[in-house]
Amino acid sequence: MPFTKIQTTEESFLGYWGDNMGSTEIVFAHTVIALIDKVKEYIRYDIGVYGASMTGKTTLDKQLTTPGLIRPLGENQRTHHKIKALSSSHRMPNSSAKRLVSKGRKKTVISRDIGGHEEYQYMWLKDMYQRKIRAVVVVIDHRHLLDEDNTDNQVALGYLVEALASKKPPKSLGMWTRFKTRNYRPEKIILLANKADEWLQTDEDWTMWEHGLIANHPIFDVFREHLFLLQEMSIPVHIDAVSAIRNFNVQETLMKAMGVTE
Repeated sequence: MPFTKIQTTEESFLGYWGDNMGSTEIVFAHTVIALIDKVKEYIRYDIGVYGASMTGKTTLDKQLTTPGLIRPLGENQRTHHKIKALSSSHRMPNSSAKRLVSKGRKKTVISRDIGGHEEYQYMWLKDMYQRKIRAVVVVIDHRHLLDEDNTDNQVALGYLVEALASKKPPKSLGMWTRFKTRNYRPEKIILLANKADEWLQTDEDWTMWEHGLIANHPIFDVFREHLFLLQEMSIPVHIDAVSAIRNFNVQETLMKAMGVTE
């Protein structure tokens, strides 16, 4: 069965009414549709960017804020969070708006740069539930391909998936927030294998990526069980390769995952 072309808002609207509309009405319809699309660009889309330490989350945040070639971060530039006064919890960083642009389409996303050290992982859940984020962006790298004993990436994804599977808001939230978010879960997970400039090397690798089959790459093998669990929870997963430091496929794949297409 051949693939059916998905109609855009404009095609669907004009296809339905176009036969019975005069030229003035058609011009008006085009104007209304263009206005709707423009408004959609500024409707905020909350994302949460999480993952193990040194996977490139801060570099990704910088790339989304100001696209371009980015210097590698030094050890003193890693993301850390101070403890609140008279508290044992860490201070949550401010969220910020990023303007994504891909193939003529634009979208405003809101995110925070939260550290990946184990002591900060509870902040991922707190951020996720407080903002009721629509898409969880999990950033991994290829360290487990270099050292099979390194499970940093698996632990990070597992922490998030198991928290969602529990269907319980984190205890770090206030009672009222926990009540309001008792039925919350994100619309989707976006699993990004970062540092593609270091592991996406062979012709076979590039063929996989070009044909939309990158999910079959060995870099994702260790995550299969958690991906199966997400599927069983009816949470769709978008998988892709990016290089935040080289600005490769960053905005393009996020726009695609959010459903913002040409």
